Amino acid sequence: MFKDLRAGTKFLILCVVCLVLTSVATYALLLEKQIAISFARSELVGSKYLSFLRPIYAAVLGAQTNTALGVRQNGSEAQSIDSLLRADIETAGTLHIESAVKSLASALHYLDTSNAASISTDDYLTALKNLREVAARIGDDSKLILDPVLDTYHVGNIVVARLPAALEVLGQAQLLTRAAKVASDPSERMAHLIAFDTLLRANLDEIANDLRVAQRGNPDERLKQVLDPAVTSFATSARTYLDSLRTFVGAATENAAQADMSYAAAVTGALAAWDIAQKQLDQLLRDRIDGLSRQRLVSLIVIGALGILALLTALLTYRDMIVPIRRLAELANNIRETKNYGLRFKHESRDEIGGLAAAFNEMLGELSTAREREIMSQTEIARVSRLTTMGAMVASIAHEIRQPLAAVVANSQAATRWLDRKEPNLEEARAALDGIGDNGHRANEVITGISAMFKKNSDRRVPVDVNEVVNDVLNLSRGELRSRKIALHMKLASDLPRISADPVQLREVLLNLTMNAAEAMNTTAENLRALGIASMLETGGVKITVEDSGVGIDPKNAEQIFEAFFTTKTTGMGMGLAICRSIITAHDGRLWATPGNSCGTIFHVALPTGANRDVDHTL
Repeated sequence: MFKDLRAGTKFLILCVVCLVLTSVATYALLLEKQIAISFARSELVGSKYLSFLRPIYAAVLGAQTNTALGVRQNGSEAQSIDSLLRADIETAGTLHIESAVKSLASALHYLDTSNAASISTDDYLTALKNLREVAARIGDDSKLILDPVLDTYHVGNIVVARLPAALEVLGQAQLLTRAAKVASDPSERMAHLIAFDTLLRANLDEIANDLRVAQRGNPDERLKQVLDPAVTSFATSARTYLDSLRTFVGAATENAAQADMSYAAAVTGALAAWDIAQKQLDQLLRDRIDGLSRQRLVSLIVIGALGILALLTALLTYRDMIVPIRRLAELANNIRETKNYGLRFKHESRDEIGGLAAAFNEMLGELSTAREREIMSQTEIARVSRLTTMGAMVASIAHEIRQPLAAVVANSQAATRWLDRKEPNLEEARAALDGIGDNGHRANEVITGISAMFKKNSDRRVPVDVNEVVNDVLNLSRGELRSRKIALHMKLASDLPRISADPVQLREVLLNLTMNAAEAMNTTAENLRALGIASMLETGGVKITVEDSGVGIDPKNAEQIFEAFFTTKTTGMGMGLAICRSIITAHDGRLWATPGNSCGTIFHVALPTGANRDVDHTL
């Protein structure tokens, strides 16, 4: 079924398929960019709410030291809790931390109602645990721990997991300085210290490793310049704190002032590193969003440019391929219907269609030449046949009429002799005159018989397509019209009924009218020479008109020009139009002339759809 579709339809289907594929690919590309941007924005949301945990960490960890923390936090503990409790609603379902925050708020409530000396270890540890769980939950819900980019993944891991874990270990280690712990078994305290030392140093190593890997994905070395000093400072203060705590535990003394100062410095360094790491994470995520947005815009521009280029290519292809193919098909159908082999396909190009057009025009030229030879051959055969028939008729008439004429001469001489006598013999003269009359009737019978014999020799009436005959005549006269620089205008009605006629005689009539029209424009300016031929349907038959732009004819000669031996030409015989009218009359039709619309003459040929087949039209 597809192969039977028109070339234009196939081209349209191809364009639609390409458009759909391009649209799908563009949508997929834009969707991928949008997903990546939404992913980064979700991480920014998580980073924002992680920042609310720092004031809470400062409050919880600061309760275990008498030394003030050297870091300023934006907002209070209560404000941070309120912001975290609103996170589920404000983030439109991105975060689901309400239950974890409520547990944290409950633990903080117990801490707030106790003084520094009577803080329950379990409540303190529960608060630290809940803080780390909220941080981990925020990292999970905001996809910070699933980041596919090297630098943001490792920096996010520092912010979400490493630093909260380090703060929790610092807080747990600081419990060793409390009075109850001091009074406990020294070996047990040392075991706890070793455990905390191992955990904290391992955490510091992991932070350093994450930062080192993140710097490989950060070519502008911003992390190295900004975050590396903060992490190094925290690691130094944390190791100093571990050394002070080891000295404190080993000395088994209750003076924890040095340890408190080191603890405050370590916590301050961790919170400061966390703040810087989070700001760098936010900057990296914003840079990534900006980069993705630029890539999306560039992709749209490139796709749009390619789309415009594809559209222009499609339009040029349609103009230079589909349109010529359609014109060629229409021309072929027109030639098939009209048999006008003088038409040509006007298309100049050096591609395959141009080659096809040249070959098609060459083939039409050969067909036109062959058609002209065929028509001329048929016309010549008909002319020779008529001349032969006329010669035979003349010979027959001469042979058959000789005796009656001789008898007429003899009887006339005898009648003269009878009347020349002194006494005219009227009876004999009357008899001779009667013989003349009888021989005259005999001669007439001979002529009538011979005429009837030739009249019945053939009948070439066949159903004829008037437009086809017109095209045949134009093919014969096209060269003559071109040499005389006469413009041709055709207006042939379609779906005309066939008429019963002799195609050779009808072609002779139209050819004679066409050549007369061409000769009538000899004195007309070349740019005004125009020949119009039209066919139309009339009541009971078909009409053909031949119009020229010559000087026209005198209205008083409109009927006289159809009489035998009347001519307006200096070299004419005055037989052409007379013969044409006799042929048309024999076909039960009419031939007449009228003045043109502005100049020249219009010859009208009206033929019925059914003509009398018994009328003599061979002469």
